[in-house]
Amino acid sequence: MNPANDARSRLEELYIAEHLFGLSAEEMDELHELKLKLGPGDLASFRELIAKLDRIRSEEDFAKLPESVRSRVHSQIAGTTGLRGPGKAKPRMARMAWYATAACVLVACTALITTAVLRRDAQVARSASELRKELIAAAPEAIQIHWSDGPTPVPGAKGDVVWSTRDQRGYMRFQDMKANDPAIEQYQLWIFDRNQDEKTPIDGGVFNIGIDGETVVPIRAALTVRQPYLFAVTIEKPGGVVVSDRKRLPLLASVKQ
Repeated sequence: MNPANDARSRLEELYIAEHLFGLSAEEMDELHELKLKLGPGDLASFRELIAKLDRIRSEEDFAKLPESVRSRVHSQIAGTTGLRGPGKAKPRMARMAWYATAACVLVACTALITTAVLRRDAQVARSASELRKELIAAAPEAIQIHWSDGPTPVPGAKGDVVWSTRDQRGYMRFQDMKANDPAIEQYQLWIFDRNQDEKTPIDGGVFNIGIDGETVVPIRAALTVRQPYLFAVTIEKPGGVVVSDRKRLPLLASVKQ
């Protein structure tokens, strides 16, 4: 029997129990001791597991799971061990059975959550597309302008901007726009208005492109737009900026006078 392997197995069990159910004071002390015992090298191997557990634990995603699945997460683990977690006094075989069950439920929940999030994103995209069509039909005064290449273009990217000054509402449509990694950079819309200094255009919102094909994004203007004459998309740091240096400006849409 290898003490180091036993410690790693026990640490995995405690991590799962902590993130799915919570631990008793005794189990929290044990978890802390194991972290100190194993060191940085061993703890690094648990990062992916912890990330998945954190995702399942998140209130937004876990709440999206059907009640039957959420109940199964609790009942299957409790039924295997008779406890919330594996418990120090349990024999090794019982602990391993608990771990195997927990791992299976973890995989199932991760898959369900991923499916739910993708379905939600697809529904949001469809809704934005439908709302764009409704705006075009209901607001005959709305402007519709096609994107053209900016100083730093994305090859093949196209689409248009629809904006209703009356309704203060609009949508951007993109086709074959390069997907971005939100942890590294995000797209940001700027609206140039004749009542606004050119150096400080109106922020139209930060957004992401995550899929190939067509994407429709609502415009979220920070100020009232009265006389727009140019829409511009820049690439900025995560979260966007207050004032852009416009060094990366892939798309422009100029309003014809």
